[in-house]
Amino acid sequence: MAIQRWDPLRDLRDIRERMNRLFDDAAARDPRAGRAETVASTGWKPPVDVFEDGERYILRADLPGLSTSDVDIEVENGTLVLRGERKPDAAVPSESYLRTERPHGRFSLQLALPPSIDRHGIRATHVAGVLEVVLPKRKEDAPSRIKVQVQ
Repeated sequence: MAIQRWDPLRDLRDIRERMNRLFDDAAARDPRAGRAETVASTGWKPPVDVFEDGERYILRADLPGLSTSDVDIEVENGTLVLRGERKPDAAVPSESYLRTERPHGRFSLQLALPPSIDRHGIRATHVAGVLEVVLPKRKEDAPSRIKVQVQ
């Protein structure tokens, strides 16, 4: 198991990100606007779960309605970058909407990878609207005992 150093700012960054999402969602649904507003006007990020499962980390992102060609996953400078775009339904004119809560438009999500990740072993699957990215941990050398001779 890799030991992670406690970062007191990590919790604050998480809180800031959650607050930003709340404000973005509230601004997109402002009833004073007098018309149906979408989250796309303020940008959006898919809901994501990240958890540790033994020898790997797993990221799951809810992306209903998107195909694999709508999503791009890259590792850039130690950061996992998930990008994509959800296009609005062309069969429904925008003025016909009375309410829209499902975001459309481009999205981008960045996740800093710990150094223990095997970047070449990252794999992704997209099933039933859930994107799953498997981030395997690097194999660490087994602890061994070495006798050092004193001269």
